[in-house]
Amino acid sequence: MSWTPPNKRALPLDEWPHADRIAWESAQEPRYELIEVSPAASRWRPTSKQLFVRIYGLWLAWLKSQGLLIETETPSARANKSRVLAYLQDLRAKGCKPRTLMIHMMGLRHMFLALAPEGDWGWTLTAIQRLNAVSTPVKSHTGLPSSRELFELGWRVMRKADQSRRLTPREQALAFRNGLAIAMLAARPLMRRANLASIDIGKNLIEEGAVFRLHFTGDEMKGRQSRGGPLPQALTGPIRLYLEVYRPRLLAVRNSASERFFISGMGRPIYAKSLATEVVALTEMAFGRRINLHEFRHAAGSSIANESPDHVGIVPSILGHTEFRTSERYYVFADEQSAFRALNEAIKQLEK
Repeated sequence: MSWTPPNKRALPLDEWPHADRIAWESAQEPRYELIEVSPAASRWRPTSKQLFVRIYGLWLAWLKSQGLLIETETPSARANKSRVLAYLQDLRAKGCKPRTLMIHMMGLRHMFLALAPEGDWGWTLTAIQRLNAVSTPVKSHTGLPSSRELFELGWRVMRKADQSRRLTPREQALAFRNGLAIAMLAARPLMRRANLASIDIGKNLIEEGAVFRLHFTGDEMKGRQSRGGPLPQALTGPIRLYLEVYRPRLLAVRNSASERFFISGMGRPIYAKSLATEVVALTEMAFGRRINLHEFRHAAGSSIANESPDHVGIVPSILGHTEFRTSERYYVFADEQSAFRALNEAIKQLEK
């Protein structure tokens, strides 16, 4: 879930009321007793914790601005329905769209449940449902290029960069990096934006003979399941070229060292948002529409359904869906390694 806060000033965690800080610490502690269930917050991914803490901090900042942040109040007493409604109305008056309000409300519900699990929070779910009903529909994913076309785009960008005599050495390295990112994501859409940008050499990207293998632990994946698999052999050469020539060239900008695979033009590990911006720009130039990194996943599902309907059941394994309803647009089946072998068939022409 990505979201831009309506107000950049969230109340920092160390400025939260004492009761809220204590409740948050407790919510993150895993339980080991056989009959006691661990709090939900202890199972959240780091990125989810960061987002929800920020949303809650914005809520507290608003309360403080209204003179409603009372130190002695409990989180449950503070978060009553009328106050939350007034908060949402204030955000709406400042220009927030219904979808933004819905995402904000979802974050608050998560935090209310974590900080005060004994509270009656049914009304927050009703609020989310009503906001969802009036939200602008998410854009259609029809007309996306296939995974093969996305892979070929990445291949073309790499080849053009490698053969260019007009780009500076740094520009050449950046262009090759971007093409490689596109090709890797098209070939293995199990990765989300944060996974792609945070690949570490030796940990997430491992060389095994003639191929490179991806591996992500459950803590690194949205579905809390470890994922991975070999990349197509077609990418072995480009990955080695990037590791031996272009990546060192980028690191030399700051004379720095890092295990991170994708390096920015400033010689540092690249931010996920920055890498996504580069990829989106290239897809827009190639296909006439902006294709964000998450849509590579939709492209994979659609490609398999359209080009190889007999293998449509591999979609959940390719994308890492754990529930049928998440993949029912494509249908269900298959084990992860056979799924990757089937996806490789779609790009085998580029391996020759």
